[in-house]
Amino acid sequence: MAITMTGVTNKTEDYKGFTISWQEPPITSAKWTANVATDSPRLFAMMGRNGAKVIDGRTGDEMIAEAKK
Repeated sequence: MAITMTGVTNKTEDYKGFTISWQEPPITSAKWTANVATDSPRLFAMMGRNGAKVIDGRTGDEMIAEAKK
């Protein structure tokens, strides 16, 4: 079960077999953070040991662009 704060929305976007998830607005104003994960065994292996990545950005658009690289 996810714990959310009032006024914070959990968002997700599917992109090329990956799922990008983040909270909007970010908890702190310092950065936006996204989690990138996949259910695909092939893509999971490409992501390395953890099978997930955490991506930061100064803005929401920058964070999403970095997550799609």
